[in-house]
Amino acid sequence: MKENTNYSILLKIFVRNGGFITRKDVDEANVSSWFLSYFVKKNGLSKIAPGLYGDENYIYDKLHIIQRRYPKYIFTGITALYLYGLTDKIPEIIEVVAPQGYNPSRKKDKSLRVRQISDPHKYLSDITEIETDFGNIVKVYSAERVICDLIKNRDKYDSELFVKAIKLYLRKINNQIKLFECARNNNIEKQVFEIVEVANNED
Repeated sequence: MKENTNYSILLKIFVRNGGFITRKDVDEANVSSWFLSYFVKKNGLSKIAPGLYGDENYIYDKLHIIQRRYPKYIFTGITALYLYGLTDKIPEIIEVVAPQGYNPSRKKDKSLRVRQISDPHKYLSDITEIETDFGNIVKVYSAERVICDLIKNRDKYDSELFVKAIKLYLRKINNQIKLFECARNNNIEKQVFEIVEVANNED
């Protein structure tokens, strides 16, 4: 009876997730970890990533998987620009921000670039949600914060990507009140004003 109950619990999680299940899901459901192995074998699932299993029809959404495995990661940088449609460059390295001291994985993932923030307020400010290309919801910083970070660290980015992202932001989103508020909070109001003015005059 207990076995049937555990199976039903994991099946509901599997369906709710859209075709995958994680070890974390099993732990949070208070089901013994050995039962996950049974569930995986019984349903012919494959290992997609450490602690994550899916069926053959599961569409691999890397950003969603990262979010599920590391829930405190917030997407930023070129990854965020891509999510907002402000660059067509598919990021080779996924850029995220995490709170200071958050190290959920012992093994370093070379496909991730993690920047830690010690100030809890700064870490938690301007977080929003957005759909990935696969229709899954992930956490990302606001477009305005991403643009301000881009301007603040412009030497780290390709000039073509930089200019295109600014112009696309002004064309597609263009919330300049929020943009300049974010710029003030980062002490780069003058830089942002000058770059926006140049971009507007070029169009």
